[in-house]
Amino acid sequence: MKKYLIAISMLMSLVARAYDFSAQVPGGQTLYFNVIEGGVEVVYPGTASNTWSGHTVPSGALTIPAYVSNGSVTYAVLKVAVKAFYNTDITSLTIGEGVAELAINAFGSCGLLTAITLPASLTSIGSSAFAHATSLTDVYMQGSTPPSATNAYAFQNSPIATCTLHVPCDGLPNYAAAPWNGFGSIDAGSCTATLTLASTDPSRGSVSGAGTYATGTNVTLTATPVAPYRFACWSDGDTLNPRILTLLQDLHLAAVFQLPVRDTMVVFHVDTLRLTDTVVVRVHDTVEVHDTTYLFGTDTLYRTDTVLVQPTFYRLQVLSDNASAGIGIGNALLPAGTEAEVGALPLEGYRFLSWDDGSTDNPRRLTLAAATTLTARFESLALPPSAVPGWSVQVLGRQVEVSCHAGSIIKVYDLEGRLVATLTAQAAPTRLQLAAAGTYIVQVDNQAGRKIVIK
Repeated sequence: MKKYLIAISMLMSLVARAYDFSAQVPGGQTLYFNVIEGGVEVVYPGTASNTWSGHTVPSGALTIPAYVSNGSVTYAVLKVAVKAFYNTDITSLTIGEGVAELAINAFGSCGLLTAITLPASLTSIGSSAFAHATSLTDVYMQGSTPPSATNAYAFQNSPIATCTLHVPCDGLPNYAAAPWNGFGSIDAGSCTATLTLASTDPSRGSVSGAGTYATGTNVTLTATPVAPYRFACWSDGDTLNPRILTLLQDLHLAAVFQLPVRDTMVVFHVDTLRLTDTVVVRVHDTVEVHDTTYLFGTDTLYRTDTVLVQPTFYRLQVLSDNASAGIGIGNALLPAGTEAEVGALPLEGYRFLSWDDGSTDNPRRLTLAAATTLTARFESLALPPSAVPGWSVQVLGRQVEVSCHAGSIIKVYDLEGRLVATLTAQAAPTRLQLAAAGTYIVQVDNQAGRKIVIK
């Protein structure tokens, strides 16, 4: 009898330790939690063979919150454990921001489940996490980048071929691999972005091109100076005017206007300069340029004279015909006669097709004899899982972590195709710090790029 009582006591103790505490969550459901490092995980309250034994099984709409309290202590919800809601009658699922992992079979065999909303914080979806969800119609992803450790069988035997995957506007190219490419349709919605323009001093000049546009629209910005001022640059340092940019997110820019710079021109060997002569002058005392200087009212220039230097520069703009497919590289303001190199960088799921002038060279070189605009054309490319390049990238605050072969060349571009950073990969994951928030393209060696967002 004593041994029997001891066995009963031990069994009750094991049952009592199936979870650390329970709490009511939004929607009225009671869920069960275990404390883990950094927060809690959602678990089933029963035994492995009878997961909800003696407890009310969740049904209908289920919300797993970002935080949950036990008495005076509040925990971050980090994980949904193995089989936590296996074979339950939930009809919709919303997971709060902060949850990072869904374990194996976490929501397997939920045959009434129709809609799932997953947070941007999610990094891992285990095998069969949503297997046999036979009523599934919609999956809503809050993150522009899909979870990095998603098992290809996460939606095994669920009817994703007839489901709609909803993703953020700027995340469409990132969902080109399995299991996401198995969905019948991917909806990025109809998104807009607002461009706000200003002049640092309205008495010196004005700007045009501001407004709200569909994301991915090529917008022309123009800065118009008031004499005697001249346009110097935009607030982000770009000197193109007019300037064409692809608007993918809200953006504020200001035009900077300055008085013309007057430089001293030094004439060597002779002290007479004719109108048709070409000379070397210094602009802002930093750059030597070759240009014809026009003199008004006289054809003689003495060593001590000063003139208004107006060197000939041409604008080179490299655009994309589809901001979701790739970017153009090589935007610059360069002296006439400069030989420049431009390129087209496709995102994963796409490939470079041609330039709008018919050339298929990528990269290509050209000599600037006039203002030049080139548009890269891209086309969709079905990538089977086996063809996905063997590297990964994730965002950790303002840091970017790239895992790839040691010795690989990592490049980071902004959305206007300007090279922000370049470095050689190390044996361990390589990290680099980006100073400014925004959307960037990461490329490893000559492979297709991947879009990331720094907040």
